[in-house]
Amino acid sequence: MQRKAKTPAKVVPMRPRRKTTGVALDRRQAQALHQQDTAHLVHGFVPLQMQQKKGVPIFVKGQGVYLWDTEGKKYIDGLASLWNVHVGHGRKEINRAVAAQMDKLAFAPTLIGPTSVPTVQLATKLVKIAPKGLSRVIFTSGGSESNETMIRLVRAYWKAKGQPAKIKFVSLNQGYHGSSSGAAVLGGIPVFNKQMEPGLPGMLHMARPYCYRCELGKTYPSCQLACADELERIVEREGADTIGAFIAEPVQGVGGVIVPPPDWLPRIREICSRHNILMVCDEVITGFGRTGAMFASTGAGVTPDILVTAKGVTSGYLPLGVVLFKEDIFQTFLASGDEYIFWHGYTYTGHPAVCAAGLANLEIIEREKLVQRAREQGKYLQKRLATLRDLSIVGDVRGQGLMAAVEIVKDKATKAMFPAELQVARKVWENALDKGVITRVAGTNNIALCPPLIITREQIDELVATLRRALEEVAAELNEEWKLASGK
Repeated sequence: MQRKAKTPAKVVPMRPRRKTTGVALDRRQAQALHQQDTAHLVHGFVPLQMQQKKGVPIFVKGQGVYLWDTEGKKYIDGLASLWNVHVGHGRKEINRAVAAQMDKLAFAPTLIGPTSVPTVQLATKLVKIAPKGLSRVIFTSGGSESNETMIRLVRAYWKAKGQPAKIKFVSLNQGYHGSSSGAAVLGGIPVFNKQMEPGLPGMLHMARPYCYRCELGKTYPSCQLACADELERIVEREGADTIGAFIAEPVQGVGGVIVPPPDWLPRIREICSRHNILMVCDEVITGFGRTGAMFASTGAGVTPDILVTAKGVTSGYLPLGVVLFKEDIFQTFLASGDEYIFWHGYTYTGHPAVCAAGLANLEIIEREKLVQRAREQGKYLQKRLATLRDLSIVGDVRGQGLMAAVEIVKDKATKAMFPAELQVARKVWENALDKGVITRVAGTNNIALCPPLIITREQIDELVATLRRALEEVAAELNEEWKLASGK
């Protein structure tokens, strides 16, 4: 019987080699990894065609603000990998803390009662550094799980209060609160909402404080915070007795690094308090110094009823999420007389080794004064990025601390955007990646930056200079295409 010929393995083009530093893999080994990646691994937020046609970098080493891939190419981590590697790569203090804990105790089932020393210590530490008044802690494995927990916490709380109709949530347009089912619907990103239709009931969305492109057609400060007052109008329409919570990122991340006016969050706090609505701050990205304060809500002078965070708590070394909430919520559960009113948790809640990583990470942040550093270096980053405003396709530059965005436009005067099908922001992102700088497309037309808090001024200069070249090349390419199309 004649054997059927094997289909040859798909060859993924490899990125050009740069200077190696002793970390490059053998070419055959690197090629095999790229083929296996294309054949098996699904990258959730990478365009499917891009992964299949060009492939993505596969990293083998990280040190400080730099990463190296299988070909030995060096990248500056301009996004702290995924908004999370606050203390930089290769911190042996965290590695040692995790190894030491695993030698003593690798796991304890906090979910069903017994716990571990680092779990208790980290919960206590978080209460000390969180906005005053947040005294209770639930551990999860990340931001999405934390927001799922928050949804259940809010609804269980109002049931315990004898107000079971308060099931609705209000969040912002383009808000991102995770990609698990409930968290995705809670956010205001249309593609997620469409994927999850019909989703959870009672999810409402409102205008965000996007001053460059006000969704209400107004101008700050003459607008008198009309976007915040949208919450008042929703309350009037829906009824305060149906709304359980309002949630927002103090600075929107995935939605385009939208920094609200300084009086926006306090206005939201006042409205929530007046209408007996829980205020939730999603600080998954903004927590642990990113904006120049330990938590962005603290920097804005606000204490939410519930604070959701993750990422920077371990600098991404191990997965951990946190939900902090006020004592009143906990005491309401106790007073309800129902032992199972909040019956919830995860297998890896308060994992000992993960909590040990969190403790070591927070020690670094405090010892090296990285919150203050983010504030100071953030001013320099914003100043250097502002120099990009002279480029023809840069409409706005904004940020807070070491978190920023460059907004790309077709026409600076009218703020008109390029047609979505051109994917201009993605071209800039890919061009910068090819040049050795990791950024992110945020929204449809923004390049987001979020480097590790340890970044130096020289490294900021390197990052901005490379991004400028990427923007210039894409602008030149677009100009050439326009000339060809117009026959000039």
